[in-house]
Amino acid sequence: MESLKKQKLIVLAQSLEQPRVVKRIIKMSEKYDCIHVYGFLRDIKNVGNHHLLKNQPNIKLNIVQEIEDKKYLKRFLGLCKLLYLVYIVFGFKRKNIYVFGLDLRLLCFFIFRANVTYEISDIMWLYLNKPKRTLFEHLDKNLAKISSRVVFTSFEFYNRYYKEYIDKEKVSIEENKLETYNKVIPLENIPTDKIRIAYVGAFRYTKIIEDLIDVVKSDKSIILNFHGDGYSETVGLIKKTCKENSNIFFHGAFKNPDDLEHIYSKNNLNFVVYQNTLENEQVAMPNKYYESGFFNIPIVCASNTYVGRRVVSNGIGWMIDTDRKSLYNFLINLKIEDLLNKHQQIKKLPKDMFAI
Repeated sequence: MESLKKQKLIVLAQSLEQPRVVKRIIKMSEKYDCIHVYGFLRDIKNVGNHHLLKNQPNIKLNIVQEIEDKKYLKRFLGLCKLLYLVYIVFGFKRKNIYVFGLDLRLLCFFIFRANVTYEISDIMWLYLNKPKRTLFEHLDKNLAKISSRVVFTSFEFYNRYYKEYIDKEKVSIEENKLETYNKVIPLENIPTDKIRIAYVGAFRYTKIIEDLIDVVKSDKSIILNFHGDGYSETVGLIKKTCKENSNIFFHGAFKNPDDLEHIYSKNNLNFVVYQNTLENEQVAMPNKYYESGFFNIPIVCASNTYVGRRVVSNGIGWMIDTDRKSLYNFLINLKIEDLLNKHQQIKKLPKDMFAI
């Protein structure tokens, strides 16, 4: 620890609004004398999470650029600017670098004398079609292989896709547990008047969202609350639906973790049914799992996923298929007593399973 305290660390981050990134940087600031952060802001879901970094005396924050969706040339120029800034400050001296994301890990290939730790929280090439997938898979695995250390947020990332390429001694599993910053506490009670569904985070799976809305529209005894942000088309669909239905509400972006206790206090079911035909979703561990466990809120996840199996094995919720009929059958048959039983089970679990 003492040797690290005398060292500087460079952090390269794709999104300084991502709570996981902010949490990780603050945690590392306890070990290093000085951390130089270079990163990007995005034009959606910007609620000022990066300001937490400014409150740390040994963190020097450098916002390289605010990037817009599908502005690829601007993004490329931003990466060039980042590379320039690193060389201006650190030159060709030996450097310790912690990097989030494949594109920034590739950029590190052009930073000489760098000791690189590479964090993988999503496997983006799993979303690509061949031959792009083959190219980026080969690139990613080789960059991971030559990294000094590789950090995964889900054991299944490593187990299914990387274990043949990376020495186990170089691997760390850092699950995306909730960092409370002493701002939130577990909930002792949940609403019992009716089923209240929370859809919290990024709105990504449009077909599932459409089916969920369709089911809830047909039963006014169910409340559906959307908290978060996403691409304009999906947000537009949600806003339009809210205007037409008295039991569906859109609350917009929120600050993590500051707003989470309030959000979950108004709901009794966390909806985390992601598209389980996508390979990345099959092995990821969403932060909503940890939020449900900490706040004692029952959770429903997609079948055929690692997070779903964890949910069932720990008794904190359910797994269902992602088609409309399965959503309908689950919600129509769900009783308040079922939610209360899960709520009581979750309360018995130690909170260090879900929070730092």
